[in-house]
Amino acid sequence: MGRVKSKDKKNKRGTLGLGSMFEVYIFLMGFALLIWAAISLFAFNLLINAGVIYPANYAEYRISEVSEQIKTANEVTSDLIPEVCRYVVFSDDGEVLSGNLDEKDVETAWKVLSNNNNNYSDGRFYRIIIRPDEYVVLQYRLKPQYKSMWMNEHLPNPENLLTIFIIICCLGIIRIFAKKFGSGIRKKMTPMREALEQIGDRNLDFKVNYSGVREIDECLVALDDMRYALKTSLQKQWETEQEKNRQMSALAHDIKTPLTVVRGNSELLLETELTDEQKNYADYISGSVLQIQNYVQTLIEVTKSQEGIEQTPVKVKVADILADIKKQTMGLSEVYQLQINWKEECENEVVISVVYDHVVRAVMNVVRNAAEYTPEGGVINTTATYRGGKLVFIVEDSGSGFTPEALVHGTEQFFMDDSSRTGSSHYGIGLFFAKKVAKEHGGDIVLANSKEIGGAKVEISFIS
Repeated sequence: MGRVKSKDKKNKRGTLGLGSMFEVYIFLMGFALLIWAAISLFAFNLLINAGVIYPANYAEYRISEVSEQIKTANEVTSDLIPEVCRYVVFSDDGEVLSGNLDEKDVETAWKVLSNNNNNYSDGRFYRIIIRPDEYVVLQYRLKPQYKSMWMNEHLPNPENLLTIFIIICCLGIIRIFAKKFGSGIRKKMTPMREALEQIGDRNLDFKVNYSGVREIDECLVALDDMRYALKTSLQKQWETEQEKNRQMSALAHDIKTPLTVVRGNSELLLETELTDEQKNYADYISGSVLQIQNYVQTLIEVTKSQEGIEQTPVKVKVADILADIKKQTMGLSEVYQLQINWKEECENEVVISVVYDHVVRAVMNVVRNAAEYTPEGGVINTTATYRGGKLVFIVEDSGSGFTPEALVHGTEQFFMDDSSRTGSSHYGIGLFFAKKVAKEHGGDIVLANSKEIGGAKVEISFIS
């Protein structure tokens, strides 16, 4: 069966949008706030009924109860005054006879008495009770009050306290619903997070689960399309790589035949009468052909596996590695008509643990690269040093050097810089392999241009 198209997947998405989700949470939060306000008011009324809080008209009710007692009493004392009231007793001429009002409130009470006004602008109310030859002025408030006078003096008014309590609790409810909404969004985002984790883990063969939220599912559809496109692209790339490996393997097999012919003829040539110089040349040919055959065989084996060939490091003398590289370098100098300046700093008995063939091939790739781009009669300086467990080769040539692009990309596989050096086409397999081997041995490769002789400069290192 083919892949499910985006249009078909869109039909499977839920119709609930983020806006609808938000509206539901707002409605539920508003309903919860109303319920809490109703519960708070109900609890407030319970406290009033239980006598813990007096209602707003409680003072007037108590004044009505005791007003006759105050009128007929021989003397006005504090025990006759309701507990929610303060009072002052004036004589006919305005003298204060008794009471518990503050001095400022006494002045206000006298103005109320003079104007016969029962309330005042500061929110306090007054009741005047006329007695023989004196007046009693009671001060009270038309607000709920605590039964305890201490609470009335030290705590906010019950109404204000109720308002503060309701606001704080409403803020708590809003915070709870905000967290709940955030948790719901995170839960709906789980399919998106899982899909991204799968792609991050390079697993493109998975089924996208949808959240039921329109906006999130639209993103998931786009993500699934991207997943499918990426999977298809990688499959095509893998098939291309496989085809390239097959072609390289076939080419390597074809190369083996002429190499065998060259090697056989060079060996036959060595059996004839030759001058010493001719024997050296024939020996170089035979050794190089054998080396090329080894490289070709390795290339065949590498193309059979995506991961290449892994070899176990062995302990070898540094002097043996240097001798092998020097011999091959001198052979190249004869072929390319170059002057080789060889310098080495190493003790003869030093032993390191490396993959011998890989290290030799890596260094020779660098030397061969220099030889190919150095004009006939040019110079190649090769320096080999070993210090503190680190084997370093520096190869400099008198060619035209690296271009800026080659300095950046020269060690990339199949990099080709036609304008580089002598202008001949060059595929970046040699330096790529050299860098790979250096990295496998804990070292590195650095490309630069030589300040001493003006050409390219390559430093490659291996750590044993």
